[in-house]
Amino acid sequence: MARRQRTLRERRQQRQRSLAAIRKRNAEYASVLADPKSRFKASTTASTSKSSIKSYLQRPTDNFSNIAATLRQAYVNSGIVGRVIDYYQAHPTYNYSIFPVLGNKNYELASNMKQDYIDIAYGLNQLNIPFYAPYFFKETLIEGVAFFYKIEDSTGIGYMKFPGEWCRITNMENGVYRFRLDMSKVKAEVYDALPNELQQAYDTYHGGSISDDDQNWYDRKWYFVSDSGAAFTFDPNSLVNGGVAISPFAAALADSLSLDQAKENIDIKDKLDTVRLIHSKLPTNSDGEPTIPVKTAKIFDEQMRSRLPEGVVAVTSPATLTNVPLKGAGTEGNYETVNNGLEQLFYDLGTSAPLFGSNTTSSNIVKESVKKDSNWVYTNLFPMLENYYNYELTKIKTQSKIPWNIKFIRESNFTLKDDIANYKDQLSYGGSRLDYLAACGFSPIEVVSQLSFEQQVLDIDSLMVVKPTSNTISGKDAQQNAVKGPTINNNPNKGKVGRPETDNPTDDTDRLDDAQ
Repeated sequence: MARRQRTLRERRQQRQRSLAAIRKRNAEYASVLADPKSRFKASTTASTSKSSIKSYLQRPTDNFSNIAATLRQAYVNSGIVGRVIDYYQAHPTYNYSIFPVLGNKNYELASNMKQDYIDIAYGLNQLNIPFYAPYFFKETLIEGVAFFYKIEDSTGIGYMKFPGEWCRITNMENGVYRFRLDMSKVKAEVYDALPNELQQAYDTYHGGSISDDDQNWYDRKWYFVSDSGAAFTFDPNSLVNGGVAISPFAAALADSLSLDQAKENIDIKDKLDTVRLIHSKLPTNSDGEPTIPVKTAKIFDEQMRSRLPEGVVAVTSPATLTNVPLKGAGTEGNYETVNNGLEQLFYDLGTSAPLFGSNTTSSNIVKESVKKDSNWVYTNLFPMLENYYNYELTKIKTQSKIPWNIKFIRESNFTLKDDIANYKDQLSYGGSRLDYLAACGFSPIEVVSQLSFEQQVLDIDSLMVVKPTSNTISGKDAQQNAVKGPTINNNPNKGKVGRPETDNPTDDTDRLDDAQ
């Protein structure tokens, strides 16, 4: 009995130590815990019925969670939908630069501005924009609105994502959407994985101490998440649609299911084209009655079925029937239906079919489609991200207290060479060198760290000496640096440079240098 009590006490202590370790990690704040039981996963079931999808789209804001779940399933199951979303996600380079906002006051650009630039650059580097910005973009494309909670410490920043059905957008502050969280849907088993703020909200909700005039709560179950929480959506109407939004690709769901059905019809047709019916006729008398016992006929039928190859079906009956081929029995227009379905699906997704390998009569169609998609990204994604990161920059303290803003470089991975050339051309007319470096892939912290290190520490100009080539030296320099021949030289022109004096030179023809 004593041994049993000691074992229970040890297990209890082990559990308490585990919880203490989890709380310690949460206190450190930057380690986002994994969810092995998928407790933060949306519980809404995706629909596979075309009629259900049409019903959802009739009242999209009331069925936003069903639409989001179905589109997420389509991202996995439908190659077209998945590749188009990946294509949009991979479009922007997510390169960015920063600049001070001088405003209408007379600021002196003192020497401490350099330190301000370094502090802002370091703060943005902690936000890990190249990693999280594509994640924000993809989740917003799929769900229409994505809800994230930022957790951080001195070493870095992470984000915890909440299911859309748990959250609603509440307001917009400086271009950033804030949201509330339904605490009635948060289970006790996820308590230890929550940040401290939400743990306190959970305790308050289950403690029953929420008053009607409490500014942190709505309807006594919706908790207004602090500025650590942010929602991302491309639809400003979410503020008047109950705090929800629909993916811009929602219209493609019905056509995606139609395309899947057309493909299934092709599979059925292919099976019908290869099926053969083998008929075994039972002998009958003048009255049409079988002349052999049914049990005997059954034995013959089973023996024949056991020896038939795949795709051949046996039929035993007294009717007159021999061999019925089913080739062509399926719908002959199935392949055309699939092609039409693909075109319609691409049309709904807003992407050119030739971009994904469809037939085209001009390469300009693909180029113009890429430019069109780039403009959509620049118009919808970048302002949303800039608003969010500009708010995060206000939390970084600088010596001069001058506000700073971030600017995403308007360039695409699919037109990268032309975009970089555009920023390079602007340098000739007084354009920003920082924007040019950002277009080349340098983050602000790399501009300071890498370039300063190369020049001041490595003295890289002394290491990377330009080699003499036709582009770096003149003819006079080449003549001075030319290798002299031996004293006895049978070729009088050996070691000389320049163009020959005549159009038909010989070994002793004089040559012209740059001075001549």
